[in-house]
Amino acid sequence: MYMLLYDLAGKRVFPLSLKELKEWVILLASAVAIALLLRAFVIEPRHVPTPSMVPTIMVGDRLYVEKLTPRFGKLKRGMIVTFKAEEQTGESEYLVKRLIGIGGDTVEVRDKQLYVNDHAVDEPYLAEPMNSDFPRTEVPEGKYFVLGDNRNQSLDSRYWGFVNAEDVKGQALFIYYPFSEMGSLWNQSMAFLD
Repeated sequence: MYMLLYDLAGKRVFPLSLKELKEWVILLASAVAIALLLRAFVIEPRHVPTPSMVPTIMVGDRLYVEKLTPRFGKLKRGMIVTFKAEEQTGESEYLVKRLIGIGGDTVEVRDKQLYVNDHAVDEPYLAEPMNSDFPRTEVPEGKYFVLGDNRNQSLDSRYWGFVNAEDVKGQALFIYYPFSEMGSLWNQSMAFLD
């Protein structure tokens, strides 16, 4: 049995059997299911609405975030992560910041220089030197200390405290839009000056 498809003028375009129609429906349904599963568990797009990560990530940039590392891998200092900090900030939006300290680390800003475990951190990605200090703080186990790259314009762990490990939803992979800003953010790490 054939079902005929017609164009707007009423002309037959091509015949399609019910078997072929069924195959197309299954193919399209499978593609949609796979896309939804990937977005739910593996990778998803994010929009960056604030200047807290300038110049690394600009306001309005769109990036892909992979969700496997926080679940099955190990987050490292220097990675750019997305998380919800609703409990700390009262905001339900996802935030994007750089992971600076992990459980057991000490973090401080002294004389406008970031120190992690008493080692000065090399931060070529900063928009400008920090204009304030932050007292030595130990990061509790199961928590992270995060900072924006635009330190003088970023509300981050210096103001609202630590991020719960279970609240980290992903690691930034790459900026896909605008095309002029396209680039990798994957697996960045922290370098020390000493």
